[in-house]
Amino acid sequence: MIEATRLPRTTRLFLAGNTVSMLGTGLVLPFMLINLHQVRGIALPAVGALLAGAAASGLVVVPLSGVLIDRIGARPVLIGIMLGQSIADVSLAWAHNVPTALPATLLYGATWAPMFPTLATMIARLTPHPMMQQRAFAINFTAQNAALGTGATIGAVVAATQNPTSFQALFLANAASCLVFAAVLPFIPNLRRPRQLNESKVGYRTVLAHPGLRLVMVASLLLAFTGYAAFDSGLPAFATVAAHVSIHVVALSLAVNTAIIVATQLLVLRFIRRVRRSLSVALTGLIWAVSWAVLGLSALPILPAGRVACVFAFTGLFGLGEVFLAPTMGPLVNSLAHDRIRGRANSMSGLTTSMALIASPAIVTGFLAAGLGVAWIGLLCLGCLGAVGVGVVLGRSLTSEQDRVSAPAATAPVGDRVSAK
Repeated sequence: MIEATRLPRTTRLFLAGNTVSMLGTGLVLPFMLINLHQVRGIALPAVGALLAGAAASGLVVVPLSGVLIDRIGARPVLIGIMLGQSIADVSLAWAHNVPTALPATLLYGATWAPMFPTLATMIARLTPHPMMQQRAFAINFTAQNAALGTGATIGAVVAATQNPTSFQALFLANAASCLVFAAVLPFIPNLRRPRQLNESKVGYRTVLAHPGLRLVMVASLLLAFTGYAAFDSGLPAFATVAAHVSIHVVALSLAVNTAIIVATQLLVLRFIRRVRRSLSVALTGLIWAVSWAVLGLSALPILPAGRVACVFAFTGLFGLGEVFLAPTMGPLVNSLAHDRIRGRANSMSGLTTSMALIASPAIVTGFLAAGLGVAWIGLLCLGCLGAVGVGVVLGRSLTSEQDRVSAPAATAPVGDRVSAK
């Protein structure tokens, strides 16, 4: 077997452009609510409705983007997404009330949600060799997290609620970073399969008709609701309300999470490439189950230092689960989906995340408001263990060629080869 150590030049250029874009995203992502509420004076319920509307618009656009990716290729779709994000950022820089913020947030959500399935499709097509593809997904995940963390740190230094201009500068900088990525993309080949005469129609039913992809989508749904969406909304809420730690502890714990990801991703990758992908899915679920249980311990009547340690341990363990998942789920979806449905398969996987992002804030706040934070933790642990079970079933259902990194990329019917346009 050939050891894949160096990614192709076009892949490296693509990942560099995405990293620049994510650096800009980090400048504004943690401050969206603060800008609209504390700086622009929009009432908190209205801000919540605006952000929910943004998530809902993404939920609508993701399936449509999957169809476009399969028909015209991922590159033009991603260029449109980057241009749309830059317009949304410029609009948010000057949004000062609900009527001006509404179109900006809807556009931001409509371009944010489909971005990740499109990125996944681009990476898969640029690096069809399974080992290189897994490495590309791992490096992209590490670079994204480092860029988001760096951007958030810079944003925290620049932003001042008494100075609206500082927030305008951050949003305009993010718009510029999106334009930089959009300018890089024409230098990346648009790999897509040419249309054939008299070929059968495909759709999302074709994705769900594949037994392996159905199981992967179930795993994706479970991990979406117990993973990033629950982490982003649940950690600050549970840690401050149930564990009674300060927001500064939460911020430091996020730095711990990022540090774990950056420090361990490539080390864990060496282990992952030797085992079945289904085992990595199961390990992710197991690690996350333990991490959520540790967070639950922070609500016990223990010393403040113990509660802080539990929060730090949670984010560190959660980050370890992330480094198992990042080089696994994307390559697994793309190893099972042939080129005619690759965009749809990635979009369906991304759709589960969009659904979780909409539902998770309401779920965690509802449980905490009812004094049932421990029950919420228990449900998350059960969901993670469900993902472990799906990983075990996947291991029994997929062939060794489908489940291992050494497997060739998914083959399509005759004539379904990709070409650069």
